[in-house]
Amino acid sequence: MVDLLGGPVRDKVKVGAWSGHRRLNDLGDLAAKYAEQGYDCLKLKCDLEEDVVGWCREIKKAAPAMSVILDPNERWETAGEARKRIMGLQEVGNMLCLEDPIPRWKLSEFAQLRTFGAIPIVLHISLPYIQHGQRINNAIDALQAEAVDGFNFNCGLADFQRLDHVASAAGLSCWHGSEVDLGILEAMYVHSGAAAKACTWPSDIFGRMIRSHDLLKEPLAFNPPYVNLPKGLGLGIEPDEKAINNHQINEKSYTL
Repeated sequence: MVDLLGGPVRDKVKVGAWSGHRRLNDLGDLAAKYAEQGYDCLKLKCDLEEDVVGWCREIKKAAPAMSVILDPNERWETAGEARKRIMGLQEVGNMLCLEDPIPRWKLSEFAQLRTFGAIPIVLHISLPYIQHGQRINNAIDALQAEAVDGFNFNCGLADFQRLDHVASAAGLSCWHGSEVDLGILEAMYVHSGAAAKACTWPSDIFGRMIRSHDLLKEPLAFNPPYVNLPKGLGLGIEPDEKAINNHQINEKSYTL
């Protein structure tokens, strides 16, 4: 598959550890566990109620080399609320970037946050979010508004390549996002990332980290902080029919 995308620019794709919302006293053990496995970046979901500066302090104490991506999913609401947190986060000093801190339509405020501090500001563009109307031209709009330092892209093979071309032409980095997907789709992400010049930040490819099975006979080859490009024909993976049957919850049949 990677050859159909123009060939690999790398044979392994950078990946990060991931977690949803956490309590403050969880973060040290969580960061230490992932650092021991070889990860050097931890992505966390967050909102206005959570002490993200305290989170980053705990992570720094437990894993000094670990960087952090915070993703409020637009829940910090305003640039003013974001600035309050950015000041403290800069003092801790382990932030890799901040993704979608405020509603994504506020591109002028995204631009203000870029000039306010040194933490890179990232826009998530997920083309499957049809209800949000997200489109490829959102990346161009953000660049024209000088609103971002990079991107999280989530989409199919052809569109990811188009978006990578936009980011790489602008000299910015991106990563491949996900929806906590299963093995076939994640293998596609690895092929996309391996062929994408701009895909240098840790992608959201979790393997079996947060679920019981990925429905592959052989899981993707993770060697944190990387996942290796699968070898072989097509995506280079094979579905596990036994696991699929074990996890199947319903079945539909169609007749002509």
